[in-house]
Amino acid sequence: MAYLFFIFAIIFMAGMGGAAYWLRVRRTRSDDIAEILNDPYPLAFWTYTPQEWQQAVADEFSWGRVDGGECQIRICKSGFYVSQGSQRRVFELETGPKVVTFAGYLGMERNPLKLRVRWKVVTYDRNGNKQTNYHRQDYRIPVPLREKESAQAVVDFFTARLEQNLNAYTELVPDDEPISLFGKDSF
Repeated sequence: MAYLFFIFAIIFMAGMGGAAYWLRVRRTRSDDIAEILNDPYPLAFWTYTPQEWQQAVADEFSWGRVDGGECQIRICKSGFYVSQGSQRRVFELETGPKVVTFAGYLGMERNPLKLRVRWKVVTYDRNGNKQTNYHRQDYRIPVPLREKESAQAVVDFFTARLEQNLNAYTELVPDDEPISLFGKDSF
């Protein structure tokens, strides 16, 4: 009987740990959404028409759901937020150690806004040896042609930030990867 009690106690504690982790992740996501929505100076904001959203899902946002409704996107320095009905997604840009190292947009029909985010994680093994892991994440955001000025404003903002601090770029590129003389990250 004590053996069954012990098993149930372990299962209960594991369930409580899982629930606490789930609540923490949900709270962090809510905080990220609030930070983007409360930013008084977003870099860009637009609403996809149902047809534009359908095309965006077909081209880039494969995680999206097409139900005939509109979708909104809000891009800020810290990230971008996509909201379509009850479905919401947050993508981090410049938060913590992350830096946008490339921003590009050609301003043509069906040409996405391209953003590359890089960051590095430094860890130490049990012998005290330093290990550096470099990461990058690429985002392709479909832009309706009527919003090309907004997309270009995003590109201009991140390009100017990078040009003012080229060290942020070079610190996030591994030694064996070529870097551009002008800090331009190839996409």
